[in-house]
Amino acid sequence: MPQMSFTAVRRQQFSAALIALVFILVTALLAALITRSIQTITTTANAIDDARATAAADGALHSLRKQLGATIRDNAYWDDAYQQIRKPDTKVAWIIENWASTTADYPLYDTAIVVDAENKVVVAYRDGEDMGSDLPVFFGSTINELLLAARLTSITDAIPVHFIRTARGTALIGAATIQPSVIDDTVDQRGFHILVFAKHLTPEVISEVSGTFAIKGLSLDSAPHTGKLSVVLTDVSRRNVAYFNWPSEQPGTKSYLAVKGLLHSAALILVMFLCALGAVGFFTVSRLRISESKATFKAEHDALTGLLNRSGLIERMKQASSNARGEFAVMRLHFIDLDGFKGVNDAWGHAVGDELIVCVADRLSETLPQNALIARLGGDEFAVVTVGTATPAPASSIGAQIQIALQRVFVLGDRTIEIGGSVGVAFTEASAVDVGELIRRADIALYRAKDLGRGITVEFEDAFDVDTKVQDRLEHLLRQTLAGNGIDVAYQPLVEAGSGAICGVEALARWQAPDGTCYGPDMFIPLAEKSGLIDLLGMQVLRKSVAAARHWQGISLSINVSPLQLKNPAFVQNVLDTITDAGFDAHRLCVEVTEGVLISDPEQAQRAISGLKQAGVKISLDDFGSGYASIGTLRQFGFDRMKIDRSLILALDNDTNGGAVLNATIALANALNIPVTAEGIETEEQATLVRLSGCDELQGYLFSKPVTAAQLSAFYFDRNSTKTA
Repeated sequence: MPQMSFTAVRRQQFSAALIALVFILVTALLAALITRSIQTITTTANAIDDARATAAADGALHSLRKQLGATIRDNAYWDDAYQQIRKPDTKVAWIIENWASTTADYPLYDTAIVVDAENKVVVAYRDGEDMGSDLPVFFGSTINELLLAARLTSITDAIPVHFIRTARGTALIGAATIQPSVIDDTVDQRGFHILVFAKHLTPEVISEVSGTFAIKGLSLDSAPHTGKLSVVLTDVSRRNVAYFNWPSEQPGTKSYLAVKGLLHSAALILVMFLCALGAVGFFTVSRLRISESKATFKAEHDALTGLLNRSGLIERMKQASSNARGEFAVMRLHFIDLDGFKGVNDAWGHAVGDELIVCVADRLSETLPQNALIARLGGDEFAVVTVGTATPAPASSIGAQIQIALQRVFVLGDRTIEIGGSVGVAFTEASAVDVGELIRRADIALYRAKDLGRGITVEFEDAFDVDTKVQDRLEHLLRQTLAGNGIDVAYQPLVEAGSGAICGVEALARWQAPDGTCYGPDMFIPLAEKSGLIDLLGMQVLRKSVAAARHWQGISLSINVSPLQLKNPAFVQNVLDTITDAGFDAHRLCVEVTEGVLISDPEQAQRAISGLKQAGVKISLDDFGSGYASIGTLRQFGFDRMKIDRSLILALDNDTNGGAVLNATIALANALNIPVTAEGIETEEQATLVRLSGCDELQGYLFSKPVTAAQLSAFYFDRNSTKTA
């Protein structure tokens, strides 16, 4: 029995030892597994953040190159620049005025160089000062490689923009040939000059990149630093020039250090160790998940409003499409552009503009269904995505809800602001969404909404693509016509109300395309404005009309000016140069403007009008009575003449109050000592009424339709002509 007791005790001891050993081994294994897991989590978190930072640095380099490339493209592929460079007597002064002098304080480049076809320096400035003509001394031989790359680059290729080591450090540099914006195969490209812009990566630039792309501790060095993350900056031949270096944030390591003390304390007691280890593991994973969640949220959401950004919206659209597999549903994408937002920024500044953007975001979030995806795409552009039935009732559609929400007054402090919105809508089957195509269609629909007058919702139709192709074809034809100086000009006389004698003519643009089709101004003028051709068209009409009118002594010449022309800072000088070259008296020229430009950009309009009036050019307010021009506007801009809108003349025949309105309008002008022209006169009754109302000049089909210069000369100015109607 005692023996049995001893054996039992030994067995119990052995069992206890075995259990303890197994427990120790299991505990050690668990500890090893947990330790390894924490190390993996820490390393993964560090790697994720390092990858984010590296992607941000690559994005920063791409952004810098893209920005400089766009600047060079805008300046090099510029018709005016190409023409000015070809003038040997003035090109140096022009280059200094437009490019070289701006290097003193321009944020996008600090170096501007123009070389001729032999790569000889025409002008070279850095920081507003002449830097000499020996470019390899400052840039090294790499500059010659860049110039060669520029000459091998066509107008449709990407601008060569790379990094280069200079005598003052590392710089971003790009180059392009100076040529017309429209490709002309007849031009000898070997004779092109080259425009070079460079921006040195100063500490201030590095600091700005660091802040913009959230890369802490960013530095520019000649070699990668051990223990730091880096990306390489290469030159035109892909040689390493410099490196961006920055320390790793190591969020995983920081998280581990935050719980290291807990882990050591828990090791004193097995149970506490296991519990604490589990808690720490959970805590660590939770922190990493929160950190990852915050980073994901930041990457997919707009910083100002908290709404989804473009990338976040696209990702959610893809998810919604995947979730809708097998279901019959339609995804609708609404693009929103705020109407009148620019005026808010101009009137009260960007701070108020940002506050309004936040209010718009809140208004949309409160108004639209909870399952709607709302995003801010940038600036004053928003987007809304819904997934639902194929044919919602128009009254309850998302587009209608958006319009109602934006039309309500916004109250910002003591300011009451009224805006609106244009909405473009595109839809497709939710389970088979091509995001890029849906975005393209919504964008086209939005532009159609803005073209139709803003403040409306337009749903994409297949015909829009046809319209887009037609517009592209017409734009190409218009470019061809302008390149060949093919815009025609017709002239409609203005007559004195009392005597009926001709006192002036209005120049009217006419376009017959190369295929013989004639297009009206109501079609091709908006086309020219939209495609950036209005300056070229306007100056072509001015050149032809002053060349013809200089022979018609004793009468004035009126030309119509687009609001976009008046916004061009070079417009006044271009007009004065044209009439000087033609030998035309500035006092005979009258520029007709509509009130639209006075409202959209009054400061620039005032500068342009003042510049023209100082030279003797007269300014007439066209279409008065069709809009909202106030007495204050008439006084502020000091118009030399007012042209009442044709609708007031037509009202004489159709509206019992038409005569009273016309008399009041003319009386207002007379009170301000502004002479009045009545246009659209078609009958003797209309002519008599406007004469009695106080108009001193008349224009309309009663006197003459628009005619050619030859017909006008033959009827009014040739001595042997018979001046009968």
